[in-house]
Amino acid sequence: MRIPLLAVLAAALITGLLPGTAAGQTTGGTQARSHARTPSAPVELIRNRLYESGVLPRSACSVPRLKKNDTNSAAKHLRAWFGCLGRSWRPLLKDAKLPSAAPKVRFITDPGTDACGTDWQEVGVAQYCDKTIVIYLKDSVFKRPDPLFLLYMAAYEYGNHVQALSGIAKAADRLKGGDESAQRSEHLRRYNLQAACFAGAFVGSVWKSLHRPSSDWREFLDLVRRTGDDVQGVEDHWHGKGATIVHWVNRGFTKPSPGRCNTWTAAGKSVA
Repeated sequence: MRIPLLAVLAAALITGLLPGTAAGQTTGGTQARSHARTPSAPVELIRNRLYESGVLPRSACSVPRLKKNDTNSAAKHLRAWFGCLGRSWRPLLKDAKLPSAAPKVRFITDPGTDACGTDWQEVGVAQYCDKTIVIYLKDSVFKRPDPLFLLYMAAYEYGNHVQALSGIAKAADRLKGGDESAQRSEHLRRYNLQAACFAGAFVGSVWKSLHRPSSDWREFLDLVRRTGDDVQGVEDHWHGKGATIVHWVNRGFTKPSPGRCNTWTAAGKSVA
């Protein structure tokens, strides 16, 4: 399952955070129904070994300071976060006897670059495909980079990688439901909300080491909330309402364990 990070987050500070779905895939704006749980879901989704692997270790990450008008600085900053993400997730993946190799990380500067087989003019900032995280160094985002935005973006994209390594991505692709069905929209929300929860788990494991004031956490959650379908006013309900995304990010944050992120057995109202 290819998950682009779409433009546009309508905010004063940053632009370009909205996790989406496979390139070229549409649901016609159909409002999703509320299922009690994903019917006939593969075992990789509902009882994945990753869920029993424990808690992400509390750790401290050293990342270089960001500089304005310096995309190289942003790239180094993100590479440092991806390195820390790999060190955090690797022990849990190994304990679950799952692959643990780090993703490739690719930065592009040409909006016409054919990466992940999609149109970067529309996609925006980042996406994951073929075990590769691709970041478009878009001037509107990276000339004045927001460190909280970059942290969430890195953690979310690595969450997609964890879904791929654990077999969740392939299992999600096998779920029935046409591209324009309400059921398909709900599957996509469960997938995207799980990646958001994985992101929250990582952030929770490193947050204390960042020595940020409580106001920054409120700012972080507001950034997350503004990625919601209802806030964005989008027709396709693939990501969840802002409050729903905040719920799953908080759920991962408060106890940084992938077992807290099993969106596939959650009630339909929890993935609205």
